Amino acid sequence: MEIEFKKVIFTSNQIIIKKRKQNVVIPLNKVDKLLYAKFSIRNYLSLGFGDWRTTGGLYIYLKEKINNKMMYCFFIKYDNLTRIPENIFKKIKFYVPREPW
Repeated sequence: MEIEFKKVIFTSNQIIIKKRKQNVVIPLNKVDKLLYAKFSIRNYLSLGFGDWRTTGGLYIYLKEKINNKMMYCFFIKYDNLTRIPENIFKKIKFYVPREPW
Protein backbone atom coordinates (compact mmCIF):
# COMPACT_ATOMS: atom_id res chain seq x y z
CA MET A 1 0.00 0.00 0.00
CA GLU A 2 1.37 3.40 -0.98
CA ILE A 3 -0.05 6.85 -0.20
CA GLU A 4 1.55 9.85 -1.91
CA PHE A 5 1.30 13.50 -0.91
CA LYS A 6 3.04 16.64 -2.16
CA LYS A 7 6.12 16.31 0.09
CA VAL A 8 6.09 12.67 1.22
CA ILE A 9 5.23 9.11 0.24
CA PHE A 10 4.13 6.59 2.88
CA THR A 11 4.46 2.87 2.18
CA SER A 12 3.81 -0.02 4.54
CA ASN A 13 7.48 -0.25 5.58
CA GLN A 14 9.09 3.14 4.81
CA ILE A 15 8.64 6.89 4.61
CA ILE A 16 10.04 8.70 1.56
CA ILE A 17 10.53 12.46 1.91
CA LYS A 18 10.67 14.23 -1.45
CA LYS A 19 13.61 16.60 -1.89
CA ARG A 20 14.78 18.55 -4.95
CA LYS A 21 18.05 16.70 -5.49
CA GLN A 22 17.46 13.34 -3.86
CA ASN A 23 14.60 11.71 -1.99
CA VAL A 24 15.22 10.62 1.60
CA VAL A 25 14.16 7.03 2.26
CA ILE A 26 13.50 6.24 5.93
CA PRO A 27 12.82 2.58 6.75
CA LEU A 28 10.42 2.09 9.68
CA ASN A 29 12.93 -0.02 11.59
CA LYS A 30 15.22 3.04 11.83
CA VAL A 31 12.49 5.31 13.24
CA ASP A 32 12.78 5.96 16.98
CA LYS A 33 9.60 8.04 17.40
CA LEU A 34 7.08 10.08 15.45
CA LEU A 35 5.57 13.25 16.94
CA TYR A 36 2.68 15.34 15.62
CA ALA A 37 0.79 18.35 16.98
CA LYS A 38 -2.59 18.90 15.35
CA PHE A 39 -3.22 22.52 14.44
CA SER A 40 -5.41 24.28 16.97
CA ILE A 41 -5.17 27.62 18.74
CA ARG A 42 -4.59 25.86 22.06
CA ASN A 43 -1.72 23.75 20.69
CA TYR A 44 -0.27 26.73 18.83
CA LEU A 45 -0.14 28.87 21.97
CA SER A 46 1.18 26.14 24.26
CA LEU A 47 3.93 25.11 21.84
CA GLY A 48 4.76 28.71 20.97
CA PHE A 49 5.69 29.58 24.54
CA GLY A 50 7.50 26.48 25.63
CA ASP A 51 8.79 24.35 22.79
CA TRP A 52 10.67 24.81 19.54
CA ARG A 53 8.29 22.54 17.63
CA THR A 54 5.23 23.85 15.83
CA THR A 55 1.77 22.59 14.93
CA GLY A 56 1.14 20.69 11.72
CA GLY A 57 4.65 19.24 11.55
CA LEU A 58 5.39 15.53 11.63
CA TYR A 59 8.72 15.09 13.42
CA ILE A 60 10.59 11.88 12.66
CA TYR A 61 13.35 11.00 15.15
CA LEU A 62 15.78 8.32 14.00
CA LYS A 63 17.81 5.63 15.80
CA GLU A 64 20.77 6.21 13.49
CA LYS A 65 21.77 8.92 11.04
CA ILE A 66 20.38 9.03 7.52
CA ASN A 67 22.15 11.62 5.32
CA ASN A 68 23.91 12.94 8.47
CA LYS A 69 20.61 13.84 10.19
CA MET A 70 18.96 12.33 13.24
CA MET A 71 15.62 14.12 12.73
CA TYR A 72 13.42 15.05 9.80
CA CYS A 73 10.33 17.24 9.75
CA PHE A 74 7.70 18.09 7.19
CA PHE A 75 4.28 19.68 7.37
CA ILE A 76 1.16 17.66 6.69
CA LYS A 77 -2.53 18.26 7.32
CA TYR A 78 -4.21 16.06 9.91
CA ASP A 79 -6.82 14.91 7.37
CA ASN A 80 -4.01 13.58 5.17
CA LEU A 81 -2.28 12.02 8.16
CA THR A 82 -5.32 9.86 8.91
CA ARG A 83 -5.03 8.30 5.42
CA ILE A 84 -1.52 6.87 5.90
CA PRO A 85 -0.99 3.13 6.54
CA GLU A 86 -2.25 2.05 9.94
CA ASN A 87 1.07 0.58 11.13
CA ILE A 88 2.70 4.03 10.77
CA PHE A 89 -0.29 5.92 12.19
CA LYS A 90 -0.18 3.80 15.37
CA LYS A 91 3.44 4.86 16.01
CA ILE A 92 2.63 8.58 15.99
CA LYS A 93 2.48 10.25 19.39
CA PHE A 94 0.12 13.22 19.34
CA TYR A 95 0.78 16.37 21.34
CA VAL A 96 -1.49 17.09 24.28
CA PRO A 97 -0.90 20.38 26.18
CA ARG A 98 0.68 19.96 29.63
CA GLU A 99 1.82 16.41 28.89
CA PRO A 100 5.39 15.50 27.92
CA TRP A 101 6.07 14.14 24.45
